[in-house]
Amino acid sequence: MNTFLMSIVELPAYLGVVFIVHRYGRRWPIVGFQLLAGAGLIACVVELTDYGRGHNWINVATALTGKFGISGSYAVINLYGPELFPTKMRSTGVAICRVSEIIGQILVKIAAWLPPVLFGGLAILMSIPVVILPETRGRPLPETVEEIEKW
Repeated sequence: MNTFLMSIVELPAYLGVVFIVHRYGRRWPIVGFQLLAGAGLIACVVELTDYGRGHNWINVATALTGKFGISGSYAVINLYGPELFPTKMRSTGVAICRVSEIIGQILVKIAAWLPPVLFGGLAILMSIPVVILPETRGRPLPETVEEIEKW
């Protein structure tokens, strides 16, 4: 049942991204979704405390909150990432991002014993640098590095 719920929670996340990105741009939704994902992961630690024992619905709710946040963040990042690179460097930049993503997935499987607090903390920490990136909503895609420097 938990796997089914994890799959179902992605639908509103992906559908919601369409409307949220149109209204708020790319940067702030990434920050918000990352913070939500981090909060959900950190809240999953309740399972390890005495309070969480016997309250399975709390654990499921916090895990679903984290899953919703990370699904929304992933959808926006896949849209926002390629827009940050100029045309001549776009394929290389996106390829480097995808390789980094795969390396991260491998490390998570190897280090599955790490507590959710670490992963939640990293999700929150990684939302901070996004604030300094330029907003790309309503702008034409950059053709050269000089165009990006003018942003």
